[in-house]
Amino acid sequence: MKRYEDKFEKYLSGELNSEERGEIERDIEKFRVLIGYADQTLDEEIYEKEEKEGEKKREASGKEDELSRKISKAVGRKFRNYLIGAVAAAICIVPALLAGLSPLLDWMCYSPDQSVEIVDEEKASVIVVNPFALDMSVYMELFCGDKGFVDLSLWSEGYGRYTIDVRTQIDGEVTSHMLELVRNHLYRNDLNWNRSDFPINAFTYKNSGKSCSMGKEAARKTLEKAPELMKIRTAVSFDGLKSMEELVDFMEQYDTHYLYCPVEMEGYRYWGFTPVKRGYDYEMAYDEEEYPCLDLAQYTKREDKEADIYEEDEAKGRLSLAAVYEKHVESMIRYLMEREDFLKIFEGGAPGGKNFLNIYEYREALDYIQEHGVKSYGVVVYAAKEELLKMLEDSSVEGIYMLDGKIDLKFGE
Repeated sequence: MKRYEDKFEKYLSGELNSEERGEIERDIEKFRVLIGYADQTLDEEIYEKEEKEGEKKREASGKEDELSRKISKAVGRKFRNYLIGAVAAAICIVPALLAGLSPLLDWMCYSPDQSVEIVDEEKASVIVVNPFALDMSVYMELFCGDKGFVDLSLWSEGYGRYTIDVRTQIDGEVTSHMLELVRNHLYRNDLNWNRSDFPINAFTYKNSGKSCSMGKEAARKTLEKAPELMKIRTAVSFDGLKSMEELVDFMEQYDTHYLYCPVEMEGYRYWGFTPVKRGYDYEMAYDEEEYPCLDLAQYTKREDKEADIYEEDEAKGRLSLAAVYEKHVESMIRYLMEREDFLKIFEGGAPGGKNFLNIYEYREALDYIQEHGVKSYGVVVYAAKEELLKMLEDSSVEGIYMLDGKIDLKFGE
């Protein structure tokens, strides 16, 4: 049925060839014949019924009001004509109106389904990218990196409506978050799709109330009861703020999977980054000079086993890893600040509500890190039991919050 509707819309817009156009016109002619037949048959049935009823009345009363009967027939026929005309209009005219209405609504409303062609002069090729995918990648990393954003799929449903499947993953386990964008209003089943899985008080730092993080001793006793093959998603709290240099030193001591690093910022939600070379695969979709280190994958490659690009080298323009992290966080914030239309949709309050954006929140965040630097109060790891026990021995670790875990049989190999 959907295929025929598409074909009919192309007939209305004049896109069909002569053969296909002829098929549609023959269908229309059939429709006209059916309408005429239905009209004639309906008339005959009604007249026959009215005649029988009239004879019964004449037998009972002995007379019939001929004028009333004629008026009844005329009104009945007029009503049927209007009904048939309305059906014909719905089938023939309404699709034509809707065919023009859908592009208009898509143009008026925010559209994530856009493509931009980027010319690669060196390779003499053209790359087609969707800016929305890059916007979502940056947004998800900044606010819910521990979920592990993977990619998204997008379907245009017409009339300013889009279905969006945002996929996240932890250790290869993919989760889909289905969103409906209907004429600038976002609807979603999971209200926390763009928030960290960890509660806001999972870390001990800067909690006005009681943190749900476990102290070292309690955490140690709990971990000792865990199976040896258990891998656990855990928020590790520092006893204070660490600069990016101190954070790098800490992570180099423990060989584990780092999912997210929350950074100090005003407000009641997580701001942070993923300290791994995830890569957006959109190297040419943004200006690297304007947003340096936006894509960490471009700054975490080793030229060879001996050389490390993190070592500062003014001649080659190399940066330390700590400096890369600093620029990465700053670039993410500045990048999103330039995407107000995007942010209004995905930060606009309750589902279907008014699209309100507090852009000052981003400006204050940018001002804060430019004055104080990027500092972290913990890390989110997906670590084995032994690795977590080692972290608890670190003097700078204050406690941990264990969210979930699973048995990893690969450890037994």
